[in-house]
Amino acid sequence: MLDKANRRPSFTHAADQDSAPSETWREGVGVNAFLAKVGQRRSMLTRLMLIGAALGSMAGVGYSLVRSQTFSASSELLISNTTLQLSGPDAVVTQILVENSLIQSAIEILRSNSVLERVIDRMGLDAIERILPKSISERAIDRIGRDAAGRLSPRAISEQGPERSDAGRKRAAIRRIRSNLLVARVGASQIISVHGRALGAADAARLTNEIAGAFVEVQNDTNAVVTTSAALRERIKVLGPTARIISEAFPPTSRDGLGEPLVLVLAVGAGGLLGLGAGLAVTFLDRRLRSPKQLVALTSAECFGYVPRQAGAQNDALRDVERATMLQEVALRRVRAAVLERSRKTPRFVGVTSCHDGEGKTKVAAEFAKLISREGERVLFVDASRCSPAISGHPDTAEAAGLQEVLRGTVLASDVIRAQLASNLDFLPSGKALSSPDLLWGNLVSAIAGECGQPYDWVILDLPSLVNAVDVRSAGQILDDLLVVVEWGRASEAQMEQALRALGATRERIVGAVINKAPWSALDTESVAQTRAVCSRAAGGGRRCSEREGYHDEEKVA
Repeated sequence: MLDKANRRPSFTHAADQDSAPSETWREGVGVNAFLAKVGQRRSMLTRLMLIGAALGSMAGVGYSLVRSQTFSASSELLISNTTLQLSGPDAVVTQILVENSLIQSAIEILRSNSVLERVIDRMGLDAIERILPKSISERAIDRIGRDAAGRLSPRAISEQGPERSDAGRKRAAIRRIRSNLLVARVGASQIISVHGRALGAADAARLTNEIAGAFVEVQNDTNAVVTTSAALRERIKVLGPTARIISEAFPPTSRDGLGEPLVLVLAVGAGGLLGLGAGLAVTFLDRRLRSPKQLVALTSAECFGYVPRQAGAQNDALRDVERATMLQEVALRRVRAAVLERSRKTPRFVGVTSCHDGEGKTKVAAEFAKLISREGERVLFVDASRCSPAISGHPDTAEAAGLQEVLRGTVLASDVIRAQLASNLDFLPSGKALSSPDLLWGNLVSAIAGECGQPYDWVILDLPSLVNAVDVRSAGQILDDLLVVVEWGRASEAQMEQALRALGATRERIVGAVINKAPWSALDTESVAQTRAVCSRAAGGGRRCSEREGYHDEEKVA
């Protein structure tokens, strides 16, 4: 009954040639495949970018509100080392090379307690606490009256006596000065740069200059020789390591860090990039079926295109239905052409199935039968999925005799076939028997051929989903071709592969697949071009077609 000679489709060679890139798609590493997935998920990526940008703007505003507005001033010190060289009766003071260890020692002395205590004594403890910035945690801790180690804060200590209060406040002030002080060597020179930070510009300059002055005093005191001769101390005070201020600090003209507008712009950009990265990661890891390339890799057969989801705003619903009908017609015509390429015998038994229930296979099968019947060929639509097909319109289909009884020979096919539901289209309901007809499918062929007065050109069977792959496999006894309907973004590659493996040899009968319920944003350029071509032919280049093309162009641009 089946035409074995013409079983393999011509598309198989192209599928074999594309096996390598198809496998890379399934592994998720193909660049072109990944870009195709990104193009289909662009609406999701746009939403994630907007959400990330909104969160980033909120974070930027929050950071601008809680951060301390500080100023930084800088001063420079020159470190030198002099020695006394004796030449006969004369003594000459000369400078010698300053070693790295001497520079590092000077940097550590600048940050030492002895220098910072002199700064506090000069400026006053209250002034130091007032001008130095506090972090968010320090401000919170100061409010609750405890420090990070659980000890009482300076405010709480002040209530326990002046002596303990002054000692604790001075230690805390030294820590805060050190945290707002930056001392570094300028390149490979003998110059040390001192950067001080405070809440005000003038306070920052004053603090920096006081630190530099205190260091010079400590350095001179260290080099002084304890002697009762004032004249001798005056002569030898320039010997050894010395420091002098070569550049005093001046009040800065701008605050530290980035301005609020730039912070907000950077936060929005960073949030948008994070949202985009999250969307790309989700797209890369997602293995649900959305692309024709995925279906070609899984089925080794052709993907005939998309059937769009008929949804939209109320005023655009009619336009969406018309455009979806056009794309559906293009895909189903390609199915018919592929079936005719495989075999020219009649009747042609074509089964329609899907990976899961509810993916729209019954509607696609019914529309396929209607399309063929409109071309003047006689079609029998068979409900083989034990459900009422949308084409019948009869609420009591499940209670009526039909396919199950015909397979068992209890009724004649001519008695249960509902003729002329549409022009050249008959319908055979499922029937009410519940046992499996695994070994009886051949009876359908003989019943149709022997009892019907006029032979059918096509027999379209609405089969169960591949969840019940054994039922589809048993129907393969009479099938010439099998069409797989896949809902966009529902089944995963692993689920489809498992279902196809369960088909056994019936898998070779797959003529191709159709992607159903695809969102408009997922349509590729080829589908768009097909819609325009069909629209132009249907409307003859008239005004209505132009309106549809213009509407589609506007949507693609948006």
